[in-house]
Amino acid sequence: MGVFARKAYQAAHRLGVTALMRRFQGPRVPVLMYHGVSSKRIGGVLNCEKKHVSAGDFERHLRFLKAHYQVVPLSTYAAMLRGGASPRGCAVVTFDDGYENNRSFAFPLLKKYGVPATVFVTADFVEKGGPLWVDRLAAAFAATALSSWADPSSGTLYPLTSEDEKVAAYLELKSRLKRLGPRDHARAVEDLLRGLGVGPDPGLPRLYAPLKPEQAREMAASGLVEIGSHCCRHLALATLDPDDARREIVSSRERLGALVGKPIECFSYPNGEASPILTGMVEAAGYSCAVAEGLRLDRPGGSRFAIARLALKEDDDEAAVAATLCGLRALGMGR
Repeated sequence: MGVFARKAYQAAHRLGVTALMRRFQGPRVPVLMYHGVSSKRIGGVLNCEKKHVSAGDFERHLRFLKAHYQVVPLSTYAAMLRGGASPRGCAVVTFDDGYENNRSFAFPLLKKYGVPATVFVTADFVEKGGPLWVDRLAAAFAATALSSWADPSSGTLYPLTSEDEKVAAYLELKSRLKRLGPRDHARAVEDLLRGLGVGPDPGLPRLYAPLKPEQAREMAASGLVEIGSHCCRHLALATLDPDDARREIVSSRERLGALVGKPIECFSYPNGEASPILTGMVEAAGYSCAVAEGLRLDRPGGSRFAIARLALKEDDDEAAVAATLCGLRALGMGR
């Protein structure tokens, strides 16, 4: 966040602007998106997209939410939308992927503050224990000793001498790989890992460890956390043929329901990418709601199968948190 934006939010917060906007926020609801919680702030290519926030930062977010919002499970919010209720003063907390740190760091804090959350689990990740491909890729760029890497398909040369260069290469190549179909995708990931000289197992940090099945069951049994589906393989559904996409949506619901012993009501599209065809598949599969991209407050009148989410940044102070949750940050005052 820039210095000007930080000072603007602090001034707005001090003058009561954020409180006033929150009071007149109406039925626009902040549905927060997290991925993981770590013991401390982590930088570099391993966390270049800030998917994992520190426990201290997460606790600060929870304190503000608890003080100013009624935090409800996503399924409860979806029931309000389905019943035509006006969900004023509500907020929702969600996690994507199913990392072990959701249990070890996030869950104790959720219990401490009595804040419910929805954890979207990638079925293969938790049941089979293998790492997500994006995490293998990040770990490979972190571990490589190469000073550069040439893409054999395009001839593009990626310098890798600094952390910033590794981050830039990782983000660009990850974006390209996401668009490949399953067969090409799997081959391209393995080719890239070999090209970076790290092999199929680049030495994954604990940050990337998956939830154990018993941890998922424990959280689901607590009544504070509901488990949702994030598909089976964490592949972009738009890259799959319709039958394969439908299998991902249906099978993950069945597998995760059997895993935790409860019906799975909520769905999260990998990469947040929804479409009318996909939302129809999710509804037909028996889910009650789904979250998609948007990076904004969820507004009334939209589909409960494409609920918008937003994210807090780990270095957000109270003023920036307040500005994000009330919608001020989205008005262009800065990021």
